[in-house]
Amino acid sequence: MGMMVKIRQKVGSAMIFVLVLAFGGLWMLQDSGVFDSVGARTSRAIAVVDGTEISGELYDANVQQRMQLYQQQGVEITPAIQAQIENEVFDALVDNALRTNEMDRLGIEVSDAEVASLINGERPDPLILQLFPDGQGGVDRTRLREIVDQSGEDPELRAQLVALQEQIRTSRRQAKLDAMVSASVRVSRAEVEREFVRRNRRANARFVALRYADVPDGEVEVTEDDLRDYYRENAADFERKKTYNVEYVSFTKQPTAEDSTRAIAALRELRDEFASSDSPEAFARQNAFGAESAAEFVPAADLAPELASAIYSNPQAGRVVGPIVAGGEAVLARITDVRAADDPIVNARHILFPKDQRARAEQVKQEIQSGSITFADAARQYSTDESNASRGGELGWFGRGRMVRPFEEAAFSAPAGRVTGPVETQFGWHLIRVEGRSTQEAEIVRIARAVEGNYGRVREAAEDFQIFTEEEDRDFVQAAQEENLEVTSVLVAEDQTFVPGLQVGRPFFRFLRSAAEGSLSEPIDAGDRFVVARLTEVLPEGTRPFEEVRTQIEAEVLTQKKRAIQAERLRAALEGGAASLDALAQSIGGDVQTADGLSLASPTVAGFGREPSLVGAAFGLKPGQRSGVVEGENAVFVVQTTALRGGLPDEMTEVDRDQIAAQLLQRKRQQVQTAWLQELREEADIEDFRADLLG
Repeated sequence: MGMMVKIRQKVGSAMIFVLVLAFGGLWMLQDSGVFDSVGARTSRAIAVVDGTEISGELYDANVQQRMQLYQQQGVEITPAIQAQIENEVFDALVDNALRTNEMDRLGIEVSDAEVASLINGERPDPLILQLFPDGQGGVDRTRLREIVDQSGEDPELRAQLVALQEQIRTSRRQAKLDAMVSASVRVSRAEVEREFVRRNRRANARFVALRYADVPDGEVEVTEDDLRDYYRENAADFERKKTYNVEYVSFTKQPTAEDSTRAIAALRELRDEFASSDSPEAFARQNAFGAESAAEFVPAADLAPELASAIYSNPQAGRVVGPIVAGGEAVLARITDVRAADDPIVNARHILFPKDQRARAEQVKQEIQSGSITFADAARQYSTDESNASRGGELGWFGRGRMVRPFEEAAFSAPAGRVTGPVETQFGWHLIRVEGRSTQEAEIVRIARAVEGNYGRVREAAEDFQIFTEEEDRDFVQAAQEENLEVTSVLVAEDQTFVPGLQVGRPFFRFLRSAAEGSLSEPIDAGDRFVVARLTEVLPEGTRPFEEVRTQIEAEVLTQKKRAIQAERLRAALEGGAASLDALAQSIGGDVQTADGLSLASPTVAGFGREPSLVGAAFGLKPGQRSGVVEGENAVFVVQTTALRGGLPDEMTEVDRDQIAAQLLQRKRQQVQTAWLQELREEADIEDFRADLLG
């Protein structure tokens, strides 16, 4: 029996998660003596760090323990999540070996007396506090003594307590190392004051801006020499490691109409009995396979749109709704009660037009009212709201506070079935159609079945594609087109551990390392799909060729030139004698804009995004002073500070000072620890055998 299992049985309560939080999961591996595998010569090392071996058993045990913790917290272990866990565990074990070697080199030890004090002394180890709490923040020493006494008659428990003692010794030894590394870290009074100002001082400003994007591309001349010069001067930015050029096709695991039909059919068999049951909750509980089945009042806005519409179209107690597919489930619901809602709700659709297209919105409204097009079809054709245009502009049910004010007021005052608008909001012009409204809230009992895809069938389809393409020696892209499959291309660096858009794990990267150019993979599980990949090219380490990065360089050079054009234009206007910010704005045909509440801690400006140069300039000026030309991220500016307020050091309380000092000290210690560990990594001889051992 493992150490923590044994002790948990003795002391009660679920200590597993407490211990994981305290020791990052590695304590669990003490159970089987697996830490003996660190430093011992084995035939299955996952890595060697300065001559110290890390065993594959230790690595596997860590990975499995961490995966179990994820699963216990309800996290699905996709291939991508597993790959992330594997990399985190490997890095943690390497770091642990580096730290252990350094402790040995420095002669850092923890005496038996120190360990005894951490168990029985006035300042016990956090692990002892958590395993033997007295309910008042201290240690239940009576219970601790009972466990120690019991261990005298239980050799297994005694061995586990010794292992626990050694874990406390190891933790204390590491704490000594951390203290030694961070010993020189200090936080000065001036640093605390600067941080207080950075967090709390605010600036108001007026400014004139010329955006880079306002310069037409046609007005900018970019020569071949410009591109080549940029490439030569920034060659370091185009360095790459060995890279794989991959194309793949996807076979989605998403349920099909056939899968939905199968789930609905299973619920349809229950409908009559559910409708007539004297105890719908009990019936649902018997048929819900552990899913939530209690009766509850649920606002329409909190239900999947399909289910909300079905229930709230006629919310009457006793009515049975479904089975229907809603939110990825087949659902059968029975309304058990109805009460007045705290607030009314509406079900609506909308069509969004850009701000300069009010006339177009009026025209489309007339077309809908005349019957030449339906509202839903008009939304699909004209709406710029990509989140719902394909659904005919459907917004579902919502209550007050969910939408911006002008839209909300129009929707809640509009009669059902009639087109309202155009209504102006910050997003543009909206046409709105209210499909229904309700002032009631329904209590429902649900029986749900997940609509799941037939993964076996999907994998077979992927296998058929792979085998047929290989055996017939077909062109990959042409074969995909014949099967109506989309080919996606992606570049994957040798040390990359994830692929954007794919939840792939070790099998994908193993294929890349071992495959020859032109090879096809077997179907690879990628989370929500299977993929068949083709390695098209292996690109060597080095500087990427000019033609490969030409498009990227063109965009960078174009922006640089636009920046120069706008900066020169604004500088010329300043030198032309503009006496005020208003005169400057007039001379360039722009407006004076305002920005209130600027903060050094969050240097963003409404309408421009992140602009640290502008914000820094505003704080560097006195009220009334005007800057020169400031080149920002998205525009050039001339800024005039109108007010600086709050956040001065003399406004800081002692509580503020202590809190900021503690936070800065913790941050600096972490930075020192990270830099020190990185330096150890760079100087260490680390041999990584994952590719050999794991494939």
